[in-house]
Amino acid sequence: MPSSRAFFLLAVVSTVVNAGCRGAGRAAPTPPVVSPSDSAGRPVTPERVAARPPVAVAPVDSAARPGRDTAKAPTPSDSTGPRPPKTDSVPKKPAKKAPPPSRPCVLDMTESPPETRLLYSRMSETVSNTFVGGGFVGRCQGENNRLRADSAEQFQAAGIVNLYGNVVYEEPNKVQITAMHATYFTREGRLYADGNVVATQLATGSTFAGPSIEYFRATPERPASRLIAPSRSTARLIEKDSTGRLQPPTTVIANRFEDAGDSLLMAWGDVRIDREQLNAQADSASFDKITEKSRLVRGARIVNRDTAQQFTLVGDTIDMYSTARTLDRVVARHKSTATSDDLVLNAEIIDVRLKAQQLEEAFAFGAGRAKATTPQQDVIADSLRIRLVDKQVREVRAVGSAVAVGTPDTLKIRTTEKDLLRGDSIFAFFDSIAVRLPVAAPAPGATAPRDTGNRVNIKEIRALGNASSLFHMATSKGPTAPPAINYVRGLRIFVNFDTGTVRDVRVDSAASGVYLEPASDSLADTATAPGTRPRRPPGRPGGAPGAPPRRPPGEDDRAAPAALPPLASATRRRP
Repeated sequence: MPSSRAFFLLAVVSTVVNAGCRGAGRAAPTPPVVSPSDSAGRPVTPERVAARPPVAVAPVDSAARPGRDTAKAPTPSDSTGPRPPKTDSVPKKPAKKAPPPSRPCVLDMTESPPETRLLYSRMSETVSNTFVGGGFVGRCQGENNRLRADSAEQFQAAGIVNLYGNVVYEEPNKVQITAMHATYFTREGRLYADGNVVATQLATGSTFAGPSIEYFRATPERPASRLIAPSRSTARLIEKDSTGRLQPPTTVIANRFEDAGDSLLMAWGDVRIDREQLNAQADSASFDKITEKSRLVRGARIVNRDTAQQFTLVGDTIDMYSTARTLDRVVARHKSTATSDDLVLNAEIIDVRLKAQQLEEAFAFGAGRAKATTPQQDVIADSLRIRLVDKQVREVRAVGSAVAVGTPDTLKIRTTEKDLLRGDSIFAFFDSIAVRLPVAAPAPGATAPRDTGNRVNIKEIRALGNASSLFHMATSKGPTAPPAINYVRGLRIFVNFDTGTVRDVRVDSAASGVYLEPASDSLADTATAPGTRPRRPPGRPGGAPGAPPRRPPGEDDRAAPAALPPLASATRRRP
């Protein structure tokens, strides 16, 4: 039986082989001959071909077409001449550059601890899911980052890696992000972390802390990295001075942060800034770490923290400039106001200069008028310059239709009118005097009051160019009497003060003016020396004191005497 079965198989194989050989040696069948026909379907015969008229053929230069011995005969439509080259009337649009193909993340888990457990699920020939527990440490092959977590899961088709528990995302010498949960999108190079998130910029040490943070790592398509904190977060900025020493940190709180390349930080929504020497707030803010410029926008406000020199700056927009990480200039724009103990400054633009973190100079200018208010004088002009020494106002320079408005000494003069000084320019000089207050014994457990202090007093005012002055001066009749008026005009006017009161006025070139002093009261002249009987005023012949005057019988009542004339008509003029 075995031999017969083997013989049968050998016979079958031989039959198949022989059939294939016979089929390969057999010639292919000849197709039937079909006679040619013209367009009308009539057969083409030699007699009909000879009866056709000859067709003109244009000569063709064989050298124009190398490698060809004969030229293609033109069609009947080409007999009139060569055809112009065919062109497209609509310009072709440049082809769109295809986006670079995203490379799938191939997890490298060689650094995972020995306790790591892995479950690999293959979904198709190219798609698989991976679940890791017991500690996960890995990175995408070809990427300079590292992922750590208690457990992780990778969905290769979606390009997602979920991380759970004690998540740490690291890029060497660049950023470190810690959170309770995170999702890494491998195709986008994006990490979304939530749950007690802290992002640290390793190059500077600055940190961002908040409920969630979104980080975009740098890629060939995205040269600079981005960090976004979409919820209210706290940024702690660390800076170094020119010598490399760490400066006190700056704390910024806002509803949303965005950091571009660790160089430009932007904040939106109720921004609060706490710096070593000042506090600030605004609706939004930006910080350029390269140019060291900061900007506060909409409702901006800055308050310094130096109790010896209280200072507040308010404006719609405030720019802060630093050099070597030290603040040296602050500019407030759009209806700005600067307030200190001895000065209130209002202008469209206020430019403040600082030295050693102390206010040294301020400029006020822009559309409209600038105004500086001091305890003794208000100075108004097109532009102002204020200089401070030892935290006290020392000089105010007003340029452009300047006006100085002062309040007379209320202890010596009783008047509601103001002193006025006008000129093309006005220079006001101030001096500080020590004021010693009476000190009483403090109550048990109470803090002793301050007994000394500095008060700024005006020392001199100079009006230059088309100057005029009007000052109220006390008379010998006491503070209850109307004051005297001194009005002068000249090219230049110099006014000196003594403890805030006008001492003298000097006019230089083209001087003219008038001095007005109140006239004597006619009723006061009726008074006599002590021991003598006062003269009765007219219309009171006899009678008891205070009784109405006697009138002749039948005489009508007369009108009461008119009131005294105003000061301007009851004064006498002195040369």
